[in-house]
Amino acid sequence: MALNKSEKKILIVDDNPNVLKLLHISLVKDGYQVIQAENGEEALKLANKHHPDLIISDIMMPQMDGIELCWMIRENSEIPLVPFIFLTSFDDSEMEVRGFRAGADEYMNKPVDRKELLERVEELLMRTNKLHSFSNSTDVQKGFSGDLKDLSIVELVQMLNLNKKSGVLYIKAKEQGAIYLKDGHLYAAVNDDKKGEEAFYNLVTFEEGTFNFELKDVGIDQNIKNSTMNVIMEACRIMDESRHFKP
Repeated sequence: MALNKSEKKILIVDDNPNVLKLLHISLVKDGYQVIQAENGEEALKLANKHHPDLIISDIMMPQMDGIELCWMIRENSEIPLVPFIFLTSFDDSEMEVRGFRAGADEYMNKPVDRKELLERVEELLMRTNKLHSFSNSTDVQKGFSGDLKDLSIVELVQMLNLNKKSGVLYIKAKEQGAIYLKDGHLYAAVNDDKKGEEAFYNLVTFEEGTFNFELKDVGIDQNIKNSTMNVIMEACRIMDESRHFKP
């Protein structure tokens, strides 16, 4: 599936005007629309106004830093699932962990390699396109199945949440489990002897296996009490940390 870059809006955030200029030139030259902000507060307003397809933000900024901006986007914005890339001048593993816990998708050190940045931007946008394309297909209107290498469990739950589907998502991987949804909201999860959020957080770490979703009434007691968005964001943090900080 080709990416139509001219339709994609990218919000760039940095208090250094030279960095903003370089990012703007690189992204516009590659075909993207670009919106820019000099701090987190301005960026949050622009994000809710323009609904960008991706955000690239510095971490250390006055008024509202990048970590807080990412938290606000994830927890208190109209685009909580937008891909988010952090930029930093510091090679600090603790800061990197904080960034992923805030909900970042990628983390890059300055000075940023232009080619690498554009590759990561395109990769994240293609992933989002794939998810939207699948959610708009007729398969979602009925039961569907597939491979976890093509769609992760978190992406599947996001899609079912957006489409307000009720049913059961069965997982067959190195362990088996099931995730129950009502009107798109996470309702329950089971995985061997685990239940609820513990089961869900374990299931989302599986990258190989198959899935099968069946539209049906959910006949199980609720064991996920937290909000669907909070559970999804925590699952994303768990996945990011496991991928980037393997022992």
